[in-house]
Amino acid sequence: MNINQLNRFQAFGGHLLGSVLVGLCSAALVFLVWYPWPFSFATGVTAIFVLLLSVDVIIGPCITLIVFNPAKKELKRDLAIVLLLQLGALLYGLHIVQIERPVYYVFGANRFDLVYASDLTPENLAQVTDARFKNAPLTGPELVAATIPGSEKARNEILFNAMARGEDLPQLPQYYVPYAERRQQVLEKVQPLDKLKSFNTAREDEINSLIGKYSSIKEGVGFLPLRGKVEDLAVIVSKDSAEILEIRDLKPWQ
Repeated sequence: MNINQLNRFQAFGGHLLGSVLVGLCSAALVFLVWYPWPFSFATGVTAIFVLLLSVDVIIGPCITLIVFNPAKKELKRDLAIVLLLQLGALLYGLHIVQIERPVYYVFGANRFDLVYASDLTPENLAQVTDARFKNAPLTGPELVAATIPGSEKARNEILFNAMARGEDLPQLPQYYVPYAERRQQVLEKVQPLDKLKSFNTAREDEINSLIGKYSSIKEGVGFLPLRGKVEDLAVIVSKDSAEILEIRDLKPWQ
């Protein structure tokens, strides 16, 4: 259909429909690939992305509604400018969300920490010797562990940086190892699931169901905290093998 045969309301409707479809594709990328549940909850990305998408999806079609006039000679140019500005704003927002995405959840001393793409500096990545950790994952956070360096100088440097609110061990990929290599240390730190009830008093039935769900595991299950950017999570761990069974949006501490 010739664009000059449309009225402003038809143009608005078509632009809105296209914007919604692009928005849904963007949301699938963010929430299914970069921030799968419950990491979207832990990072607080949902509110930020919904605000970004709402503004982008609504403003573009509304501008089309205002400027659309079939009699204008510059109509195609004006609409092209609107679309380019809208696309630019969306791509910029997706870029910010992408560089802040969680890429690892790392077992350190007694808990897991969520590590983000922006935490992994080029300087630290350049020191990585294990090829598996040289590049940040692109499809959601991966499970790894970190080992405390043998050098006293390196340990002190990490300690002082952490005390100054700088990089801590989980943000240093040069000390990453496969999770399986630290399973024994994980098992030593696992806490009983019943303890979660004191931190989630309104969700005792859910925790009881969780205990029952894994009752067939010989040694039972426990949990370890996972520190996120906005909310913390509970990582459910098998006491038999230290296998991660699931991650729940339960408070892991007071």
